[in-house]
Amino acid sequence: MSEHMPIMIGNNVIEKFVEFCQKNQYEKFLIVADENTARVLGDRVCQAVKQHRWDAVYQVLDPEGLHTDGTTLTRVLSAYDAVPRLFVAVGSGTITDTVRFTSHRSQNQFVSFPTAASVDAYTSENASVTVGHLKGSIYCHAPIAIYTDLPTICASPKFLTASGFGDLISKLTSSSDWKISYLIWGSDFDEAIYAKALRAGQRAAEVVDGICTADPESMAAMMEGQFASGFCMADFGNSAPASGGEHHIAHIWEMMFHWGEKEGLYHGQAVGVAAIMSAEWYQRLKALSCKDAEDLLKKTKIPPRSVQIAAVEKNLPQIAEELIGSDPIYMQLSDPAKFKRICERILDRWDEIQATAANVPEPSAIRAWIKSLGGPVTPQELSVTKEQVEIAVDYGLYLRERFSINIIRKLFGW
Repeated sequence: MSEHMPIMIGNNVIEKFVEFCQKNQYEKFLIVADENTARVLGDRVCQAVKQHRWDAVYQVLDPEGLHTDGTTLTRVLSAYDAVPRLFVAVGSGTITDTVRFTSHRSQNQFVSFPTAASVDAYTSENASVTVGHLKGSIYCHAPIAIYTDLPTICASPKFLTASGFGDLISKLTSSSDWKISYLIWGSDFDEAIYAKALRAGQRAAEVVDGICTADPESMAAMMEGQFASGFCMADFGNSAPASGGEHHIAHIWEMMFHWGEKEGLYHGQAVGVAAIMSAEWYQRLKALSCKDAEDLLKKTKIPPRSVQIAAVEKNLPQIAEELIGSDPIYMQLSDPAKFKRICERILDRWDEIQATAANVPEPSAIRAWIKSLGGPVTPQELSVTKEQVEIAVDYGLYLRERFSINIIRKLFGW
């Protein structure tokens, strides 16, 4: 991992951070935390900076209702004084993405102090940002260094660890979606990056027992897996290696909560539940022969584009314009000639599709792993309604250009 940036995981990372700043002559900082992460780590980082008489602006945000959105981004940018500074993110996903975006747009670099193993995007170049009503992945930049205080990670709330595990274990479905998108749709693909993303998810499963007890070695392994997942996205140039159909379903739920000004839905928790759903579809896929698939595809009727547009406008009016404008795959399949070619490609590459699907664990295994960590395993446990489940499943496939298992299950009439 050191080929990308310095990453420290251990007990004395603040001292390592100070040494890094001295070596590179950083003396001006904008440190961003929320009230919770300030208490567990941010105050110590700020104190270490000020002990060296360095210039530090310390922005501590209210964690209540905190999202990487226009309000939060504006609050951080309003604290910035247009002086070149090293931005410092002390927190998990929301804080890191907020600093990733604001430092990039203000032409400053940043470093990250993760406070929980809750997300896999610490090393990513993309920030998950809600602009208007649409949550999307926006290109920014990666941190120039990461300092992971292991005692802080081990002591973080268990629900955050469970959330991070859900996000990381989803690499087993998202990487498979990515390869299937390549096999069927011809999407850009990199076999080496695919193998790394798949391995990140497999490693999480291997250390789940240790994660349950906050064993430092297992927690460090989990953080390494999360960093590796972020590197996969950075190396490929977008989120495809680590964000498949399960993420698109989760993003719809997250947006619905945001639109309704409802709190309590964590990204990794939503992704974990959606990954179980994706694994269930993969389980059904693995049971099919090529002849079974051919018979199902013969029965498939793709709604005309106009019908699909009307349905998107009715069910997701807040983001309908953006979704329709992206010319999503399922709308393109309303062209009979294109659909015919795709059906032929599915059948021609059926053995490769099945080999890819074999990497997805049984849904019962993913469910048991997440449950052992105290994480939610059903939409009901997320307080997601039946209607919200249906909308997310039916329209999540319009979010990104991925030929995900969600599109396949729709073609098969599941």
